[in-house]
Amino acid sequence: MTITAPRKHIFMCPVHMWGHARALGILAARLVKMRPITVTFCIGSKSYDKIKSEIASDFVTEQDGFLTRIRLLRMEQGDSHDPLDPSVYSDSVLQMWNKLHSGKPVECETVSGASHTLDLQAEPLSAVIVDILAIAISDVLFKQRRDGELPTSLRIYGWSPISMSYLLTIYRKDLIPQVEEIVARDGVTFNEAAFDIFAKPKGRVIRCPALPPMYDYELEPQGLFLVIPNGPEICGNIVCKMARFLAQVDGILTFDAAAYNLEATKALREWFGETGRKVYYAGPLIPKAPRPKSHVSPDGDEGDVIAFLDKQLAERGEKSVIYVSFGSMFWPMDPSKLLAALEVLMDKDIHFLMTRPSPFAHIPDEFLDKVKAYPGAHVANWAPQLAVLEHSATGWCLTHGGHNTVLECIDAGVSMIVWPIAVDQEPNAAHLTDNLDIAYELLEVRHGAGLGPIFRTGRKLVGTVDAVRDELEDVLARAFGADGEAKRQRLLDVRAKLKQAWAEAAGEEDDVKGIARREVQGFLDDVFLHSA
Repeated sequence: MTITAPRKHIFMCPVHMWGHARALGILAARLVKMRPITVTFCIGSKSYDKIKSEIASDFVTEQDGFLTRIRLLRMEQGDSHDPLDPSVYSDSVLQMWNKLHSGKPVECETVSGASHTLDLQAEPLSAVIVDILAIAISDVLFKQRRDGELPTSLRIYGWSPISMSYLLTIYRKDLIPQVEEIVARDGVTFNEAAFDIFAKPKGRVIRCPALPPMYDYELEPQGLFLVIPNGPEICGNIVCKMARFLAQVDGILTFDAAAYNLEATKALREWFGETGRKVYYAGPLIPKAPRPKSHVSPDGDEGDVIAFLDKQLAERGEKSVIYVSFGSMFWPMDPSKLLAALEVLMDKDIHFLMTRPSPFAHIPDEFLDKVKAYPGAHVANWAPQLAVLEHSATGWCLTHGGHNTVLECIDAGVSMIVWPIAVDQEPNAAHLTDNLDIAYELLEVRHGAGLGPIFRTGRKLVGTVDAVRDELEDVLARAFGADGEAKRQRLLDVRAKLKQAWAEAAGEEDDVKGIARREVQGFLDDVFLHSA
């Protein structure tokens, strides 16, 4: 097969979190198949092997030649005891960037496994895609472009690996002046002032066009930032600067699907359109041609996971298993509520598969022994999530509501019970339950500052372990009955729309079929236009 020599060069920089890197890797695969370009991709050391497999899974064997167009740069990312802190990763990226920027070559590897010497003098950049959380990195890029150290024609795009409705909640207004005012008035540090604004709830109502109104503390239903040790640093160095980041980028690429929340899509387009910029909806970004060994398990759990599901399918039939996953980064803040939920599943003889890849994950050994003694449970450190969701035995997913998992559940036709923790997860839960009516949200699992009254219903939460048990028992009774089946059918309607996003052929008049493909083509048109 003859491949046209690449002419454009795109530099991709997600943060170190797997949920942020995974979908961008799939986008890299799609880009090199669509146009003659090369991609250089920064990836944290702990996700290096996984991203190689993930990118490769979007190609069929006949397309292996394209793998040489994607180069990987291995970045340090720090110890797992502080996984939310991007500073080690950002420092590593900036050291490498400054080396490249000064004209020095850097060694890297293509996805196909070949060594490559990267030299920006020989392969100048056409565009940079930088994660919305990589504020330290984007600050350097914006300054270098303003100071003339980078070409003014170099496009810098933001990468948004979250549900876009979340950006509409609190990130339209630049609050840095307000933070600085508090610093001057109260004599506190910048991070402390940012923490006061973004982490400490005030009981104000958040209204945005794509979601039901909610109190500010409902956006953080587990009160995460109030209890993690580096909460002030995250608020000061990242959260409070995101609005300014969004104001400076030349456009936004997202793995969100335009048809997932049409009202949010319309609002985001109007917002960026006010300054002549675009939002490009590339999602859903799910591998098109998974290979038998396209996932790498760090603990050898994959075979056991699939064997467990096969056994459940043979003995109990289709849709008999609940998949319990809180993603690669999050975990419930009150462990007693999680243990109570698992006890309910066992008491009701509902079989479940649970993963715990999060560095925050902890189940007491005594309770874990109890789970292992229950024949209908399997606990794994890691699982091939797409394979789990596509397995006929999987009927429901008890999830934190991270957007990767939400879109993958919809793609696989698996209904959800949502236990949101932070960031875009509560907006997702509200949209899935109130707007789309395709999921259930657990409310009594909220914790700390997140336990206040719910604005949209007026309900006052109890928040006890017994309340969690009662609520989950009620949800499970409905989920495995007529109400749950009705939700599943509505989910399949949403799935049918999202499945068309990357369709090959579509007329311009069609707002659903092929929309992600057209959006990405529009992004590439912009890159080629400004780097001509």
